[in-house]
Amino acid sequence: MGLKLNSLLILMGMFFAMDSHAQSLQDLWDKTRNYYKGFEVQKQQILLAKQDSIAQQIKYKPQVQAQFQQGFSSVEGTTGAFLPLPGIMNISGPNQLDGASSTFNHFLSGSMNWDLINFGRKGLDKDISSSKVDYSKLKEQDFSYNVQQKLSRRYIEFLFFQVMDDWYKKHSERYQSILEITKGLARAGIVPGADTLLATSSLKNVESNLLQIQGKLNGAKILLKEFTNEEVVSAGNSNPDAFLQVIGSQQTNAVEHPLLMMKKKEEESLTLLEKKQGKELFPRVMLLGGLANRSSGITANGYVHGNYSEIYNDFANNYFVGVGVTWNLQDMFRSKSDKKQYNLKLQNNLYEQELLQNEISSNLNQLNAEISAAAEGIEESNISRQQAEEAYQLYKARYEGGLINLSELLQVQEILLQTERQNLTAYLNYWNLMVNKSYQQADFSQLFTHF
Repeated sequence: MGLKLNSLLILMGMFFAMDSHAQSLQDLWDKTRNYYKGFEVQKQQILLAKQDSIAQQIKYKPQVQAQFQQGFSSVEGTTGAFLPLPGIMNISGPNQLDGASSTFNHFLSGSMNWDLINFGRKGLDKDISSSKVDYSKLKEQDFSYNVQQKLSRRYIEFLFFQVMDDWYKKHSERYQSILEITKGLARAGIVPGADTLLATSSLKNVESNLLQIQGKLNGAKILLKEFTNEEVVSAGNSNPDAFLQVIGSQQTNAVEHPLLMMKKKEEESLTLLEKKQGKELFPRVMLLGGLANRSSGITANGYVHGNYSEIYNDFANNYFVGVGVTWNLQDMFRSKSDKKQYNLKLQNNLYEQELLQNEISSNLNQLNAEISAAAEGIEESNISRQQAEEAYQLYKARYEGGLINLSELLQVQEILLQTERQNLTAYLNYWNLMVNKSYQQADFSQLFTHF
């Protein structure tokens, strides 16, 4: 009696010590959202999509280029003037050179071009970029559901091994009880001493299985720590019991799966790209402007100085403002080909949407059927486990009365052990089906509420 009381006090102390570390599935998910670096990767993808959107709009802003150069060069050639673009060097001089044959020169210019009329290309690029940003957000959402699926599955396995650990400890206590009974009967000469060895062997076998279960339980804790960066000591008092309770049929709000929404965003982008290709038939109408400041060692009367300082004696300043039209006629043929290509991709996307929608619907119907059957199977398994436990108690009483031998009792105990293990495995299978269903319907609220 004293031993049992001490054991009870120890168990109560362990419970209170571990209860502060008890974690519900919702708690673990909140910690995962804050710690798991995979979410940072997804956020960076969204930022990259937004940055690409900004870059697409920059090309429609005024494009300004500047050039500065000073050099030493020959001056042979004819006089003249034009507005050089960056990278073009203008050197001119009289036909009849007077003075040095080479001189220093100076050139500074800036040019600007700005799309005045883009025939709707700017607005389409903005919509295409916005669609890509939305796609990245949906991709992050699907990633979140995948992590919830993995976290839920690992948590349920953790609960499974925790319950298995408790149940194997109970079986160990049963075998220990059988061993004590066997020792007493052997000392009384009612049963042979070999029964003690047989009972000890059976006890050690269960203890060996218990150690393996505890190893798997520790492994499950490590897998949970990967997401939360926190040691999970216990799931608390309620969650192991929740593992042994089925949810039942509950209606959830129909939520469109992110994978399907991503396909629809692809459809939107392809429609916009196809429309943009129709705009490539039109030219680019641009506002042009430029400024230039230049000088050289050539004086107004045509004399060529070879000294560097002479380039600052006579400056020429020019400006240019105008409108330019650029029309690549080859775009007319390429646009038609690209438009047809996007149209084919769009049709393929619509087929993929239909296939994905049917696949999700079929998976949900299949899972609902399996979950219903699994719940019914658990009811039958509970009855089987209860009857096996009652049979064990009866056989145990008969063995204590010397009516049966030990091998018969151990056989019944083994049947009880297998029945209970199958019962727990049935629960594990049920919850794994519920995890799959939660992902397919993009809603984990049932699992988070239950656990």
